[in-house]
Amino acid sequence: MTDSISKKINGVLSGGSKQNAIAFVKFLDENGYDYDWPSDGSGCGVNKAGKNIAYLMIDDAENMPGPWTCWFNSCEFDESGAVDDTLKETAWRHASVCGHFESGGKACGCGDQPGFTRKIFGKEFKNRCHSPLMFVDPDQKTLGEMTRLMQLL
Repeated sequence: MTDSISKKINGVLSGGSKQNAIAFVKFLDENGYDYDWPSDGSGCGVNKAGKNIAYLMIDDAENMPGPWTCWFNSCEFDESGAVDDTLKETAWRHASVCGHFESGGKACGCGDQPGFTRKIFGKEFKNRCHSPLMFVDPDQKTLGEMTRLMQLL
């Protein structure tokens, strides 16, 4: 864990949120994910094998979804892999609604066509963000499922 992300976690988060964010960054470090946390920033991309797969934000701003959030970048979850119902249901609960669509174009940078239709493990979702999944301040159980999903990418 880099000093800059550690400083951000310790400065913004507390309790279970802090513990889970530390566990997530430890997961990233131990599993070959790359991230370049800016020394004065609140978010960064998460990459693996040269592919940008997620965006991590840790911020105490009121307009953010939560004290820490992880968005999965444009990725598809189809039914070709054998995944259990728990993993499917976790993904479905965290299907990200398009902020541009919800706000009538006042939030999010999705462009002229807000609200994508997404198919996640065989279930169709309308008016979804270009980031198909969003995990806001996940609890320990959800964090475990989130990291399992991340390993599918």
